[in-house]
Order: sequence, then C-alpha cells, then structure tokens
Amino acid sequence: MRHELLEQKTTQPVFTDVSGKSCLVGNTNTFTRYTLTKQLPVGTQARMMRAAAFSQALGHPVNALLTINAAHLQRIGEGGVFGLGHLWDGFQVLLELLRKWITTRSGVWAAIWSREWSQKGINGQAGEHWHIGLYLPKHFHADFATQTAEWTGQNIGTVSPSARESAVSEHRAWHLSVKHGPGGPESLAAYLGKAEPSAIKRYGRRGPNPYKPRRDKIGGNGPIEGKRFHICKTIGPTEQMRAQYV
Repeated sequence: MRHELLEQKTTQPVFTDVSGKSCLVGNTNTFTRYTLTKQLPVGTQARMMRAAAFSQALGHPVNALLTINAAHLQRIGEGGVFGLGHLWDGFQVLLELLRKWITTRSGVWAAIWSREWSQKGINGQAGEHWHIGLYLPKHFHADFATQTAEWTGQNIGTVSPSARESAVSEHRAWHLSVKHGPGGPESLAAYLGKAEPSAIKRYGRRGPNPYKPRRDKIGGNGPIEGKRFHICKTIGPTEQMRAQYV
C-alpha cells in the first residue's frame, strides 16, 4: 500500500518541493543542508528521563513508543513524508501529523523523540530510524496503529502474543510498543537517550560518563543530519520549573 496523501478524514499535510541539493539516503555528496552529528550531547539521556518522569507526575505519561525505519521506507519509494528528499524534512511533517492526531483526540501532547542510525538494521533495514515516545491512552492504540499504517504505507502485520509490540507492520518497517517493564516512562526515555556516549574524556582521561544515568543503554549513534532529539514544551524544563517539579 503506497501512501501519497492522507484521506480527508485525517490531517491533510501540504508537501512542498524540497529544492536544491537534497541529501538522499546513500548520497556520497559532502554537501549537507543541516548540521550533522554522530551522537547525542552529554546530558541528553538524563534530560529525557526527567521529562518522562514529569509526564507521569502530570498524569499524562509517555507510555508508548513508535519506531519507524525511515531510511528503508525512503529507499523503497513509499512516498508521502518519505518522498520529500531529506529525512529531517519528512520527520518534521510526520511529527506535526502525530501532534494533531493525538491532541484532537486526547487534548494532550506529551512527547520525546530521537533520530538514530543503524549500520545493519533489522531485515536489511539499515540507516536512519525514528523513535517517538508519546502519551497514548490505551483506547487509542488500535486506531493509532491503523493511522500509522496509512502514514507509512505499510499494512499492519501479525503480532506474537509474547511480543512487546502492540502493533507491527508486515515487514517491520514500523512498530508500536506499549510495554516497557518496571521502569515505565523513565525506562522508555533511557532507551531514547542511548546514543549519548557512555564514556567521555574528563581531566585528560577517558572514563564512564557520569551524566548518563543508564550507561548500559547503548547504540543508535551514527550520522544524522538535522535535529537529533527533542522534548516537547509540555514536559520540558520550563514547565518543570513552573510546576516546581523536583
């Protein structure tokens, strides 16, 4: 199922042409439209975990994780947001669709996200992939999965009863997870912050990164152009200070 535009019943994005030297997946041109990074900044994981804990304190926990193998969907020519040329452009469009879909139904947008890179990937789906943690009430799981299938052009597949996923596409181009163990939202956030280096150089010596609470979480580091992570304003530092969250 190839997705080009959303149906009338859902949010309608306006896709503008991405002119100039767009950096497609696999392009060897050294020109980059956006800043390139290979890992998350030091302190990112702790910030994400604090935001996730705050979301739980507000009663709108970041309790679902949507993962999309974006580079793979672009390679197979799925169209829609994956046909915009640059994955950072496509991600911004998709994020706005997500925000509007969620707020229209629950009235609350509490989200954190990170963009990662994989050398091998699953089933040959190497390259850039997206992790989006968000507040998603249980009664929206099925409808959200159906909408994700529309956005990605990948039909919903069969989920094993023992799997952690709530929904997964036929070829694992995307999956929705709603179980994260005893750690809850903070555990989810620690996973999204895993591309922060677990070891850094301090005082001339390389050692464990004291600013990364979960140094056992690793992976996802690699070349990403454009913004690599974000915490939405609803659960960000400003709102935490306003609520005197300690």
